[in-house]
Amino acid sequence: MKKVNPVQDALEREIQDLLAPYPDPMGRTGFRKACRIGTRTSIYLLQSGLVPCENTGKQTRCYKIAKSDVAAYLRRRLAEPAYYTPPSGWYKNYPNHKPPAFGLNGALLLTEAARQPDVLDARQIAQVTGYASRTVSRWCTEGRLKAFPYQHTYKVPKEWLLEFLTSEDYNSITRKSKEHYAMIAAVEPKLRRPRKKS
Repeated sequence: MKKVNPVQDALEREIQDLLAPYPDPMGRTGFRKACRIGTRTSIYLLQSGLVPCENTGKQTRCYKIAKSDVAAYLRRRLAEPAYYTPPSGWYKNYPNHKPPAFGLNGALLLTEAARQPDVLDARQIAQVTGYASRTVSRWCTEGRLKAFPYQHTYKVPKEWLLEFLTSEDYNSITRKSKEHYAMIAAVEPKLRRPRKKS
């Protein structure tokens, strides 16, 4: 006869009650609320693969998480909370904030920059970086990207853009665009594993 663990049974009932109001599969917001975690923590868990999910590729509501995977996360989190702790630097205001593990190198970006005009507007920078024109304009307004106003838009000399693209501010953006990741992949040194001799 199988022994019944009353503590484990109580935990399973609590998890089932907690997840009952949510659909299967859950969205990221439901996952975050059910597990009582923050937005950035939920993004870290899903993007890192610690909590299995399906990414539909949509701009919003792109994650689908099975309830069984959420239940497994809650069980393991109780036993091993350190397993799910994000690395330092994941949160922008984290006290031990470190520079990103990889960034963009200015010298290697010069070839890409050579194809661009000497002065770019927000729309052209948006095409290069993969971020929306509104985001680029906000960077200029906030003074993160040096620019000068010109006829209801911003103009950015190529040198200032390169300076921004290699800055820690730009490379510490949490949700990077496809173009940003492509730039990093292009400049990141390819590490080759030594072949095993047979």
